[in-house]
Amino acid sequence: MYHRILPSDQVKPWVQAGMYVHPDTFEMHIRYLKQNFQVVSLFEKFSTIQAARNSESIRPACILTFDDGWRDFHEFAYPVLKRNQVPATVFLPTGYVGTNDWFWTDRLAWLLTDEIPPAMPDKPANPLLERIARTRGSFEERLEASIHMLKNRNDQEIEEIIAALMERVGIWETPNQRVFLNWEEVREMGRSGIVSFGSHTHNHRILVHLKEEEVREELVRSKEILIQEGVVNPTFIPFCYPNGNWNQRIVCMVREAGYHVAVSTGKGWNDGDVSSFELKRVAIHQDMTASREMFGCRAANIL
Repeated sequence: MYHRILPSDQVKPWVQAGMYVHPDTFEMHIRYLKQNFQVVSLFEKFSTIQAARNSESIRPACILTFDDGWRDFHEFAYPVLKRNQVPATVFLPTGYVGTNDWFWTDRLAWLLTDEIPPAMPDKPANPLLERIARTRGSFEERLEASIHMLKNRNDQEIEEIIAALMERVGIWETPNQRVFLNWEEVREMGRSGIVSFGSHTHNHRILVHLKEEEVREELVRSKEILIQEGVVNPTFIPFCYPNGNWNQRIVCMVREAGYHVAVSTGKGWNDGDVSSFELKRVAIHQDMTASREMFGCRAANIL
């Protein structure tokens, strides 16, 4: 499980350490995986005929996935995959494709890079905002604590906190720059046969916190857009749970929406008994996979 591929000089202060790998590190990962695994696509592994053929290999199967559809995937990951002829699946939050919108977690991180001034005496205090403002530690520690405080809140509460935080620090909008793929880039990569796509919902909302009608809207709308844009094969559309959160109610709704396989953020390998809608993955990021030895331990699920 990857997210972003970024050179060191493009890692902004607000980018979380667990979100990226450098391009040269990624190239090393690909070489290692080709030597030690059978790198296949989700479609290959979960289509009956090909799965049977793959099972004859003495090397374990490995599937590369990328969450969120970041713009840097096209610039830095795609050339490495194409050069090595290695397949990967990118999970797209369709409501963000081609926009300049940012996830709320990234807007929060961007705001937290500045010092938060004390509340104005004439402004009513928001207890949650004050807890965030009083959080101490490194940037990563403050960000993780703040995200944890907000993650179980509804969308309106989160937006109110971010708006209040922007007012407190005197910033009125996030940088006007596109950080996600656009549909032209998606279609270009899809035509290569190297990159395939799946759903990461429409608005990247955490499904376990939503009402059933809201979950259904996220699932159905995303699937319909992926089909309309011509970037998926309707006979096999994979799904990725935002933030890795799921329960059996969500699994049933993903099935009912017409998806064919789903991945979580549960750590580990998958054996023959695992449900195809509860697939585990091994998260990969720069700080724990910078050397071949570290990556080997991580890939083997012992780090």
